[in-house]
Amino acid sequence: MVSLDGVKALLAKNALREAESQLWELIRMGAERPHEAWLRLGEVYAARGHLRRAVGAFRRAMELDARGEYAFVLHQGISTLGQVLHRQRRPFLHPSDETARNRQLVEGAPFTAPPVEALRAEAQALASHVPPAGRAALSSVLDFLARGDLDEAVSEQSPARELEQHGGEAGGALAQKVRALHLAWYDALLAREEPVDEAPPLR
Repeated sequence: MVSLDGVKALLAKNALREAESQLWELIRMGAERPHEAWLRLGEVYAARGHLRRAVGAFRRAMELDARGEYAFVLHQGISTLGQVLHRQRRPFLHPSDETARNRQLVEGAPFTAPPVEALRAEAQALASHVPPAGRAALSSVLDFLARGDLDEAVSEQSPARELEQHGGEAGGALAQKVRALHLAWYDALLAREEPVDEAPPLR
């Protein structure tokens, strides 16, 4: 039976692949200390040089660490890894999109990209139906779609969140689709630059 103590023993032996597999099992089955499971997963990713994946795991650990047991360690880890990624000009997610990504990973749902052209047409059609601040958000969405991929210019930026906040009711549905595209692009980026031996199984 998997346990956090067992994972710690694996980490002590540098058995990272097995530790990662067991941590995902613990997370999916509802670990008694989920914040620690995510923390250890972040440590595994950091040890493997998967800095973006580590940031995502540490952020989820911080969200779940209600008592702030590891607050200082997690804050320092996220800050340090974020600075490294920025210096290396390697884009990573805004915290709100990271939350959505982690939820999807736990659910085992695939990252599927909606058609870019359909999103562009929907954004253009919404321009006259959103408040003025929403038009700026739509402009950011259109710029994002025109890129066709992720780069440093969109690091820790969330076009979907901006549209959710400023696009009113009309922008909500589009924001969800933009986030789905962003996460699909990000998943493809990780597959290229931070590949794992065994991806978390999809249902």
